[in-house]
Amino acid sequence: MLSLRNSNRKLTVDFFPGLQPISNDVINSINDPQITPKQLAQIISKDQGLVLKILAIANSPAYGFFRKVSTVEMAISLLGVEMIKDLVLSFSIQNISNNRDSMYFSQKAFNNHALLTGFVSQILANDFLYDSKNEAFVAGLLHDVGIAIINSFFSKEFRLICELKFYRKICQSKAEELILGKNHSEIGAAVLEKWYFSELLIDVVKNHHIPSQSKVNPKLSAIVHLADHITSTLQSPFLINDELEELDLEVLKILRIPDESFLYEIINSIKLITNSNFKELMCME
Repeated sequence: MLSLRNSNRKLTVDFFPGLQPISNDVINSINDPQITPKQLAQIISKDQGLVLKILAIANSPAYGFFRKVSTVEMAISLLGVEMIKDLVLSFSIQNISNNRDSMYFSQKAFNNHALLTGFVSQILANDFLYDSKNEAFVAGLLHDVGIAIINSFFSKEFRLICELKFYRKICQSKAEELILGKNHSEIGAAVLEKWYFSELLIDVVKNHHIPSQSKVNPKLSAIVHLADHITSTLQSPFLINDELEELDLEVLKILRIPDESFLYEIINSIKLITNSNFKELMCME
């Protein structure tokens, strides 16, 4: 169970639940330098849901492998052990959110937004010559994890945040700060730190709304920020009173984009690619 302290509007994470057993097995196996893809695949295969998600990602248009990825062992060989580790951790966090739907939050729409942001981040990573498409996907997948955590473990506060947004006409992050003392970006980053994610991913989650404040890798933060903006225009919102992700125009400088008109050409071309390639991956269970 999640135990947190909210004193004088200052929220701190005292304890966060551990990984589910399958995830612990996988993490322990990954840390074994002698582990083979076949051995790791046998452990992952104990969780059917995890298998389906990993195979769906491996077969996505973003990777474009020349043949169908039909086994977990093949997916591990193609994606790499580090990518599998990040995916297992990411999906474990999603499981902990308990699929809590309410009149204010749609878990299905949230999962779709997370997946699509991951895929668009991959595309942008390729366009802007970022070194690792895998890192971009995981960063995009996790960027809003703090919202799911607030919804799952602070349902009363989450309702107040949504109502405050509606009546005061303020943004999600500001409403969260007024109610909890921290916003979802800060809470998400704290959760990832507890789960021993890399400093890079923690930094991106913390700064995905304001990439210019990124201390580790502003380029990846800008890529995820831009992907978040694009996907927020393509899908039904997962919050009852959602808002469009406002663009931080510092991305022009960070990503070395000549001007705003060129930026919007990029956005429109990514929308076309996304609409034609990724609809079949949404609603992935």
